[in-house]
Amino acid sequence: MLNKNYRDEEKERIDAQLRSIMEMGHVPDEWEEIRLDLDRKLKEAVGIGLDEMENLPEEKLMEILANLDLEFSHYEALGDILLNSIGLEAEEKQNDLAQKTLLIYKAAQEVSRTFSFSLTQKINEARSWIDD
Repeated sequence: MLNKNYRDEEKERIDAQLRSIMEMGHVPDEWEEIRLDLDRKLKEAVGIGLDEMENLPEEKLMEILANLDLEFSHYEALGDILLNSIGLEAEEKQNDLAQKTLLIYKAAQEVSRTFSFSLTQKINEARSWIDD
């Protein structure tokens, strides 16, 4: 019972922190300052920041996220945060961040196991950032 309560509390904590990050906004003129706060808040929410996400191999990132036992809404929110960040990042980081965003959205699809038109749109938007 204690383990279930802990898991529920942990999921609520992650949910609240991801919601807080989503409310931050992504203002191009203030991106450097916002990015530092975003990095810190992501570390608090899921244990890894934006810098680490950009630098980790895709498999390792997905392993870390899988170990958190995230729900669909968590994967989707994390994907949304990254998707909103792609265009503000340095050009050389955009392709890699888009790849990781795509993986996170695909993980959301797997967790959900139901079709989501909005998620499909987000996947297509992430793909549009990827160099072929």
